[in-house]
Amino acid sequence: MIEIPHLEELEISNDEWLDICQLARERDIENPLLLDLQRKGASLGRWDIVYSLSLLAGLETSVLIDSEDNVSLDWGDPGRVILKAPHGFMAPFKLWVHTHPGFMAYWSSTDTNSLALGCSIIEKALVLGSPGIKQAQNSTFGRLSDMDERIEDDGPLSQWSNEEVLGWQEWYEQLNQQKTMERAV
Repeated sequence: MIEIPHLEELEISNDEWLDICQLARERDIENPLLLDLQRKGASLGRWDIVYSLSLLAGLETSVLIDSEDNVSLDWGDPGRVILKAPHGFMAPFKLWVHTHPGFMAYWSSTDTNSLALGCSIIEKALVLGSPGIKQAQNSTFGRLSDMDERIEDDGPLSQWSNEEVLGWQEWYEQLNQQKTMERAV
């Protein structure tokens, strides 16, 4: 089992989390309990949930959040999941997230192809890997600093920032700070 803090935010018990982890280990990825938790985790920005279930299943997960906050989930083979929008999803897409379960968080050639094709319709992208979260912001949707490193110097990938990986520990510290601030309000 992977220990996850703040399960109450997801409205599940520790025992329910254990059951869903078992579903992921068994690759029962179409199970409604697992899919509902993946969707809820994505809606709440709980990338630890999305990554942990992907890691347990040994399969890449892709999450697409459209302009109306609809969440689409897709599972791919180990080492490959492609970006695809389901019928009825509204562009521009707020976020595309995918996992590299057990591996580095980096922009692979499949990822950069997806980012290049999506540079006019995707605002932000994340890749979740074992060390943490790598983010890219699209300058088409908001100004980036001239100091921001880009995925490439020219072409469509020059629209995307190439940010450092945010380690899971640091991400959890930010999550805890956010929860503390929410309780204070």
